Amino acid sequence: MTQSPPLIIGAGPVGLAAAGFLSQHGITPRIVDKRNEPSQLSKALAVNPRTLELLEASGLTDKMLAIGKKIAGATIHRKDRIVAEVDFDQLEHRFPFMLALSQATTERILREDLAERGIEVEHQLELVDSPQLEEGQGELVHTETYERQLAKAPWILAADGAHSIARKSVHVPFPGETYDRAWVLDDIALASDLAPNRAHIKFVDDGFLFLLPVVTGEENPGEPTVWRVLGNFPEPLNYLSEANPMGESLWNSSFHISHRLVERMNVGKVYFAGDAAHLHSPVGARGMNLGIEDAWVFAELARQDRLNEYHKLRWPVDNMIVHRIKTMTGFAKGESFFKRMIRNHLAPHLLRWNSVRETMLHTVTGLDHPLPEFPE
Repeated sequence: MTQSPPLIIGAGPVGLAAAGFLSQHGITPRIVDKRNEPSQLSKALAVNPRTLELLEASGLTDKMLAIGKKIAGATIHRKDRIVAEVDFDQLEHRFPFMLALSQATTERILREDLAERGIEVEHQLELVDSPQLEEGQGELVHTETYERQLAKAPWILAADGAHSIARKSVHVPFPGETYDRAWVLDDIALASDLAPNRAHIKFVDDGFLFLLPVVTGEENPGEPTVWRVLGNFPEPLNYLSEANPMGESLWNSSFHISHRLVERMNVGKVYFAGDAAHLHSPVGARGMNLGIEDAWVFAELARQDRLNEYHKLRWPVDNMIVHRIKTMTGFAKGESFFKRMIRNHLAPHLLRWNSVRETMLHTVTGLDHPLPEFPE
């Protein structure tokens, strides 16, 4: 009797990476996604050193490096002057930089790798509420024909995002909080003297601006740099005294920020990874990268038939990072008079301390904890 393949719900970067890691270990999963086609939105913009390390063995890191732009560090601005700089070359790591690369491009590279391994994403298949999901039985519905099918799997990896149907089907609490005020982003070409190989953070009275180049691999020489301009307030482009927008936004979005973590990383045969398991602000660029690390740990455990250890290995790490990013976000926002005072007047001086600078560097780059060791 042929056993049904493992099932991955969601073909974003986390689900795709999980399928790739599993395939390297001789495990061929089925991967389904409710979208008609892959997303072309830039979304997550930075691949951190930890992710480059995890993808290196598959050859994908070299492909990403050939397309992306190395980000050498972060520059902090206030009132039209530079108040502090942090450089990634201080890292003792073989990838001492962040790599600017659009999430759509990252997904394309992961998807092409899967195709070479004989794994194709099944689009337009959506998981619906499935009472027996905990036992590995999920009901899938085709989004166009509404045809229903029962998928049986030895285990299910839920990488189906912040509103995970899998998580809701097995009734796992997702405690945390959501900020009241929406954040706004614009991807737009800018005429600016801002260094294009750095991230830029600008403190303003109402919060902060974050700027990072948007890199898709389709840029032409001489074209103005497209920047992600992100602010925790409406109309962030109005606060850009260092740059002038050129033309219309390529993408504009408004969204609410949450900091949340599942109470359990698995229930029965259902396991959670990425946004289905944890949410936090984009401060620190950890979202996609943390999810890919979830996927790597999961695949290593699946290889050794040790999935019962997944919660024990991942929940403490994800919990630490969600709380750390929440703290960093609070200071960046200047959400209280006390935090604004520290942010505006003390932070530039504190960053000169090795311990403070190293904590920030390791948090942003994903190197703030060791990977678990798995015997070959």
